[in-house]
Amino acid sequence: MLYNLDCVDGSEKIIDDESVDLLIADPPYNLGFGGTKHTKTKKPRFNIIANDQLSHRNYQRFTFQWLRQAYRILKPGRHIYVCIDWRMYPYMALWMRRVGFVIKNCITWNKVHMGMGHQYRFQHEFIIFAVKGEKARRIRSRSATDIWSIPRISGNKTIHPTEKPVEVMQKMILNSSEPGEMVVDFFSGSGPVAEAVIRSGRELTAFEIDPHWYEVSKQRIEAVQQELREEGADL
Repeated sequence: MLYNLDCVDGSEKIIDDESVDLLIADPPYNLGFGGTKHTKTKKPRFNIIANDQLSHRNYQRFTFQWLRQAYRILKPGRHIYVCIDWRMYPYMALWMRRVGFVIKNCITWNKVHMGMGHQYRFQHEFIIFAVKGEKARRIRSRSATDIWSIPRISGNKTIHPTEKPVEVMQKMILNSSEPGEMVVDFFSGSGPVAEAVIRSGRELTAFEIDPHWYEVSKQRIEAVQQELREEGADL
């Protein structure tokens, strides 16, 4: 189920304590990023997403709010993945620990192809892998490493300024949940987590505050469900 709600208010109203098997969050990095500027107008392709251009104090307050909800709804021992980049990683890791999460690893998403930047061009982002409590559920793949080499989506092909490939989200889902379990996505955006959840046979609860991106996610979900129905999948 996808809701056009802020994840903090939405989860507080809709999700019970310790009822979620896996939580995935690709939050705003507070960088005011609007996508590639390699356009005819030399301007970013997109408007800046909600909560991506706050003062540091307000961003910290915003982050603590959704992290506390994430901790409340996650079952003990279950996993949370939080996407972030090197500039905000130290803050996010600190804030997650203060809320109570135990960080188990920092996954490096190698985007394979370099992006923008100076003083060495960007080619990676981080994914913080943490659990609620000391006794963590084991990931399903014993051969998984903390380097994920998955090509990024080309800047002129993205449909959202911070869009991640479905394959990145699917690795989280397959490694940290079982078929039929509940996966929650706090920042749906264009819907890559939702698509990965549906294709993996898990249950979905997702939130998107922006009405435009809510509609984009909704249409993506409907398209994936229709595709699977036509293939004879049991939804």
